[in-house]
This record gives sequence, structure tokens and C-alpha cells, in this order.
Amino acid sequence: MKNIYLILGLSLSGKAASFFLLNQRKNIRVIAIEDNLKEDTEVKLLKKQNVKIFNSIDFIENFSDFNKIKKVIISPGFNPEAKIVKIIKKNKIEIFSEIELGARFLKENKIYKNKIIAITGTNGKTTLTKLIEHILNENKIKAKGLGNIKIPFTSYLTKSFFKNNNVENQRETFILELSSFQLEKMKTKFLDVAIITNITEDHLDRYPNFKAYAKAKLRIVKCLKNDKNLYVTKKVLKSFIVNNSKINIKEIKEDIEDVAIKICLDLKIAKKNILSALKTFKPLEHRIEFVREIKGVYFYNDSKATNAASVIYAVKKIKGSIILIVGGKDKGFSYRIWNKQFKDNVKYVLAIGESSKKIKKELIGCRVQIIKDLKTAIEKAFSLAKKEDRVLLSPGCSSFDMFKNYEHRGDSFKKFVRILGDK
Repeated sequence: MKNIYLILGLSLSGKAASFFLLNQRKNIRVIAIEDNLKEDTEVKLLKKQNVKIFNSIDFIENFSDFNKIKKVIISPGFNPEAKIVKIIKKNKIEIFSEIELGARFLKENKIYKNKIIAITGTNGKTTLTKLIEHILNENKIKAKGLGNIKIPFTSYLTKSFFKNNNVENQRETFILELSSFQLEKMKTKFLDVAIITNITEDHLDRYPNFKAYAKAKLRIVKCLKNDKNLYVTKKVLKSFIVNNSKINIKEIKEDIEDVAIKICLDLKIAKKNILSALKTFKPLEHRIEFVREIKGVYFYNDSKATNAASVIYAVKKIKGSIILIVGGKDKGFSYRIWNKQFKDNVKYVLAIGESSKKIKKELIGCRVQIIKDLKTAIEKAFSLAKKEDRVLLSPGCSSFDMFKNYEHRGDSFKKFVRILGDK
């Protein structure tokens, strides 16, 4: 009898987990649930490999082998309160994440001998992941950033261990960016290094409160091997209980470059070599990204800023008077934290999207205008700007009310700014 694995959600990680299981060439059958199925190349390939794909209702009503399901792998974006999840829990079938699937594979097979570094935090984790990856590779240490950075862990394992047949020669360091959604369903102790950059309010549209969100982030501690290092800020240590006496706690500053330097020094890379690598690191798109200057007005794209704290970070980083474009799909936290932070250098706030009315209501003492869309907001910002002003898109919200994702939002901002400059 084949072991049935159920995949909840065929996003990047769900597809990756499916192919990973199919490539193990064991007695495995894969089935999947996806309510918004897109018939792309990967979905067609899964179907060719006899992966049956259901929507939630059809599965609940028609799937007859429910008691034969061995494990369930849930994608980060799949609703944890969905009816099918409640049924799975009622039947006491184990649910875990795609990252956990890869972690168990490595641990069970005892085939990976290099370090696995994991990074979580509300802000800065992608940049830190890429920065450490860059420093290691520049110093002839083969490394790859994976996970929430949009390269699924198991897709890379499939390529490395099954398709290239180079298990014994594998000496690559993995740097895993882990979101709270991924960490919710992880427990295997497989990390050599864990880093928590910060924990501030986010995703309160998914979690009942900030405490629950923080608890998910702190699960990274449970995945750290005994006697290994947890790098964590003083603020996190003061605010939350890090309950594990079998690990080493190392305090870090709330500065991405400083953290990268500290980690790489502990990996025995000479400081001069680290600093040399930092000089060749290219900043990531959509993160306080300079777009262009038009008639003395400077435009910055910080579309990746999807929570209140990340907007504050951007406002502090950019010098000069700012006309700030914010708003999008509300994530459940308050914007009142901005009042104190904006008073020194934010001249105007232009609010767009579903959250615009809430932002206008909660910002007291700021000049806030509600604007119908991003293009109009850019044009309005330019009309308000004086020479040497900065126009900053740093939304503090998710993008899904008006855009496909934060990249789509950031790319649209850059396109509209270029059009503006060509007029």
C-alpha cells in the first residue's frame, strides 16, 4: 500500500514539496488541494505524474481514502482555519511545513554535513539572507539562500540530491529565510545557526494577537541543535522569553550589516574579507530603492515595507523632507505608532487602498490625503514636492487589494515615476 501525502495549497512551496516527494522513488502517492488552481507547466507535470488535485469542497465530499493519509504538508498561504484543516486535526493526522519536510529528509538520511543557517524576523530577513549568502560566496564558501526568499527548500534539495546525484559531494551551506507561517509547523532540530532580527507587529489579520505572532517567530529556537548559537537582539530578549537552556545566546544589534559581519566572523571569515564583500553587494529591489530624480525631487521605492515598523525604518533612513505614500490591504495593526515617528521629516502622507480611511483616522498631526490609486498618488506627490524633497512609497500594508504582490506594486511605482519624468 502506498503512503498518501496530502499537500494543502499548490503555491511555490506546495509544488516543490510535491515534486520532492515524487522524486524520492519510495512507495508514495501525492494528492493536493488547491481552490484557485492555475494550469501552469508545473501543475500539468504533476498531473502527468498521477497527482490528483482537488478543491476543498470536492475533497471533503468525495475523497474516500481519508484514513490512509500518512502526512499533511501545508503551504504558508493556506488558511490554517479552513474546514479541511480542522478535519485533519480532528483525525489526528500530522500537519507540517515544506521546510520541515526537507529538514526531516536531511536528518533521517544523515547526508548533509555543512552548516544550515536560518533567519527570521519581521523586517530585514531577506536582505540579511542575501547578504550572508553573498559574503560566503565571495569568500569561496558555497552558499545558497532558500525558503521564504522564493526558492523553496525542497525544490533545491530535489535538484541537488536527486537530479544531480551528488549527495556525497554536497558541501553547500544553506541560508533559510523563515516566515512565521513556515515556522508554525516546524519542530525538527536541524539548524546550526538561528537569527532573529526583530519582532514587531505584523500579520494580525492571520494571528489573534501580537503574542501569537511572536510565538510563531520564536519557534525557530525549537529547531536549533543543542549547543548551537541563537543570535537575537536585546529588544527581543527583553520582550519575550527565549526558553532553551541548551543553546548559546548571542546578542546582536538592530542593523543588518552589523549582524552579517558578526555571523561571518563567527564562521571564521577574516574581517577584511567580509568588508571587501560588503562593497560588492547590490541592494535588493523594492527595499528603499532609489528610482530616479526629477527636477530636484528624489523618488524611492520601498514596496516591500508591509508593516508599520518597516515604514518607520525607511523614514529614518531617508534624509530630508518626505512625501510618503502609504496604504493597501490592512493587516490588523494600528498606524498610531507613526504619529511620533513622522513629525520631524514627513511633510505629507498620501493614503491609498483599503486601509486609507483607517490611516487617515489614526494619524493625528500629519497632513493626510486619501488618493484613489498609486498613479494619482505619485502625480499628487510630485505636485506637492519642492526641490530636494523625497517621494517615498513605503506602504506599511500588503498589496493584495490593488496588486498581485509587493513586486507588482513596486514595479508599477517605478513605471509611473518614469512616465512622470518623461512628460
